[in-house]
Amino acid sequence: MNQPPAGYLALVLTGHVPYLRAAGRRPDGEDPLHETIAFSLVPTLNVLYDLRERGARPYVTLAYSPVLLEQLADIVVQKHFVVWMEEWLARCEVALRRWQRQRNGHQAYLARFYLDWGQGVLRSFTERYGRNLVAAMRELCADGTAEPLAGAATHAYLPLLARPESIRAQLDVGTLSVTRLLGRRARGLWLPECGFRSGLEQALRFNGTRYFIVDPASVAAGSNVTHLRPRWVLPRRLATLLRAVDASYQVASPGLGYVGDPLYLAIRRERDFHLALWRNGADLAATELYDPYHAFRRAQEHATHFVEWNAAELQALAAWHDRPGITVAVLDADLLGRRWFEGPTWLRALLEVVLLHKPFALTTPSPYLRAFRPRQGVTLHDGSWGAGGGHEAYATPQSAALQRAITEMESLVVTTARRFPDAHGDQERVLNQAVRELLLAQSSDWPLLLGRQEHSAVHRPWDHLARSRQLCALAAREALDETDQVELAAIEELDNPFAHLNYRVFASETV
Repeated sequence: MNQPPAGYLALVLTGHVPYLRAAGRRPDGEDPLHETIAFSLVPTLNVLYDLRERGARPYVTLAYSPVLLEQLADIVVQKHFVVWMEEWLARCEVALRRWQRQRNGHQAYLARFYLDWGQGVLRSFTERYGRNLVAAMRELCADGTAEPLAGAATHAYLPLLARPESIRAQLDVGTLSVTRLLGRRARGLWLPECGFRSGLEQALRFNGTRYFIVDPASVAAGSNVTHLRPRWVLPRRLATLLRAVDASYQVASPGLGYVGDPLYLAIRRERDFHLALWRNGADLAATELYDPYHAFRRAQEHATHFVEWNAAELQALAAWHDRPGITVAVLDADLLGRRWFEGPTWLRALLEVVLLHKPFALTTPSPYLRAFRPRQGVTLHDGSWGAGGGHEAYATPQSAALQRAITEMESLVVTTARRFPDAHGDQERVLNQAVRELLLAQSSDWPLLLGRQEHSAVHRPWDHLARSRQLCALAAREALDETDQVELAAIEELDNPFAHLNYRVFASETV
């Protein structure tokens, strides 16, 4: 009989970009979405597909937000990304010619590197994945390489939503979207920002969730709960796994983690072509030029270290426990490529080391929970992975006015939806769009940006709320005139995720 491994590693790939479809260009337009595709998602998929084509099984868990998946599947987003990438490559070509003329050898070397790298990304996007990254993810889910996690539809921070109808709508619409796009009903759910509050477990169970991931901040201090073992939140109905905070710090801490290594690429960019040229330094005036050869070698070293570090922790648990533990390592797309350019190289090396040497096994949460069901329960309290471990990063004084407006709109949408439970035709379209606008306004990005006093893009939630209010008023009319029809069609084209959304999710009495 085969003995189980000393432990398991579950790599949870998260990612979220708020709804930016057709939002225009810089400073607050579509660029964050395009950068996420180019620097994070395409390189990460290339890692998984390359290994799979070599006969390996690089098991990962996909926790990309439903609204991000909706955008990736949109042909407008796909077209705009190709245009953006071609413009980025054109800047690299101009930079290469200038620096060659000026005999700036290392800058020219970096421009050539970026040109080759970017052409490979664009070729993968258009030829390998046919522009549809969601279809590529669906293929990974179909053969069991990846396990999808459901999530809140627009990555709303659930503890701040005042109405249970909003929580139910975010969960139900998000789960339906992930199921439709990735082809599998998710057993688990990713809580945006790991935000949890008491009572949320009932909404999760009602949604059909079998497990979810929380931050250790939601576990009472001194409760002697190891992050390497799952626990029951509702006995035999709903389990929770704790994210490995130390593993995240090992990777992402600017001062102590891998990302701060002086060989890695700094996020600072030069002014003319908006290209990153320098290595990490102690300050913004650092002038040491970047060399990808040395950086990628360091990423391989860091991958080996991460494997050894996790193996030691899992083996220490195995020495006194009769069941192998599981490390839930969360890797966010904003880090894995976009802020840490070498991140996908590190991920490739990490998977290759584990698959070759087998110090532990790769897994996803569902098969682990089937093999090793929790034996003990845990009581959770309010928490998140935000600063301070609570809700403070999202419930800031700067975001209070927006949160009040969202709460008021929640009540208006619930009242309107219940007033017209049997709407059809234009009235049903209006109500569906009113709910869609409210969901978009509830995204967790807006309070975070307000709390950081980054106000450039925070007109968007107010725009969504204004449209939702306008649509609730339209729903009360007996019929739409020609002007109303044109306005409704324009709003539907502007904000069109979640095509199968049904406004009655807000009309239903919650359990």
